[in-house]
Amino acid sequence: MKLHLRKSSILLVSVVSMIASFAGPVAAEGTREPLAEERAEALFRRALELMDEGKFARACPMLEESRRLDPAMGTMFRLAECYEHTERLGEAFMLYQDVANQARQRHAEDRAEVARARLSALSPRVAVVNMSVPEEALRDLGFAITWDERLIDRTLWNAGIVVTTGTHVLEATAPGKRPFRREIAVAEAGTLVDVEVPPLVDEVTRQLIVLHPEPLPRPMTFEDRRFLSLGALVVGLGGLTMASIAGLSTWFETNGTAGEPEAAGAPVSNTAAIVGMSLAGAGLFAAGTLWRPAPAGDVRFAIAPGPGGGAGVVQLSF
Repeated sequence: MKLHLRKSSILLVSVVSMIASFAGPVAAEGTREPLAEERAEALFRRALELMDEGKFARACPMLEESRRLDPAMGTMFRLAECYEHTERLGEAFMLYQDVANQARQRHAEDRAEVARARLSALSPRVAVVNMSVPEEALRDLGFAITWDERLIDRTLWNAGIVVTTGTHVLEATAPGKRPFRREIAVAEAGTLVDVEVPPLVDEVTRQLIVLHPEPLPRPMTFEDRRFLSLGALVVGLGGLTMASIAGLSTWFETNGTAGEPEAAGAPVSNTAAIVGMSLAGAGLFAAGTLWRPAPAGDVRFAIAPGPGGGAGVVQLSF
C-alpha cells in the first residue's frame, strides 16, 4: 500500500526525524579495540584524500570502518557525503539526520544547520519504506532482514527506512525457515510505502538414503569352495536317497505285497520322487562345479538392492 505525502521537504524531514533517531550507532560497551582511535583517524584521512580525487567508491568502505572504530560526528557527516555521491541516498539521508540530531544535542548549531540543509536538498529525491514485522520474528534473534543485500538494523523494524526511487529487493531469513523475497517498486519520491513481512514457514528437510552394493572384502578361497562343494554333495545325496525311497514306496503302493493294486498313495510318492531327483540333480551339479578350481576372485558374494530400492538380495557368482 502506498500513501502519498506532501511534496514539501519539511514534512518529509519531520517524518524521518521520528524514525531515524533509532539508526544512530551505539558504542560498544566494554574494552575497545587496541588503537581504535588511531586506526579510525588514519582511515578517515585516507578516505578524505580519495574523495578529493573523486574516488568515492573506494572511500566509503574506509569511512564505514572508521565509523565502526570511532563513531565520531565528523566521520558520519563525511560518510553521508560519500553515500550521496555513490547514489546511496537513503543511507545518506539517515546519516545526515543523525548528524543533525547529535549537533543539536551538543549545541553545535553550525553543523546542525549544514546537516539540515543537506536533508532539505535530498528530501525530494527519497521515499520512506515502513516495514511491518510479525511479533514472532521480533522474538527470534536469528531473524534477519536485508534491503538490497544490506542488513537492516532491528531498531528500524516496524519504524521505517529512507530509500531511493526504483526497484528494490527485500529478503527475510531465519534458521530452519524458508526465506522470503520480494521486489518492491518505489515509483515516486516523497511517498510512504508500507511493506508487510509475513511469518516464515518451516523449511522441509528430506533425507535421501542410498544403498551402495559392495562385494565382500575378499574373494572366495579354495577352502571355501571345497566346503560348499561338500555341502552341496550332501544335499545331492540326500535328494537321491529321498527319490530312491519314494520310488520304492510307489512300487509297493502300486503292486502291493499280495500283488493287489493299491494306487491311493501313489501321487504323493511320485511328488516326493520328483522333489528328491531335483535336489539330487542340483546338489550334485553344484558340488561338481564348486569342486573344480576357479581363478582367484572369480567367486564373490554381493548384496544388491532390489527393484525400486527395496529389500536387497544376495548374489553368488562363480
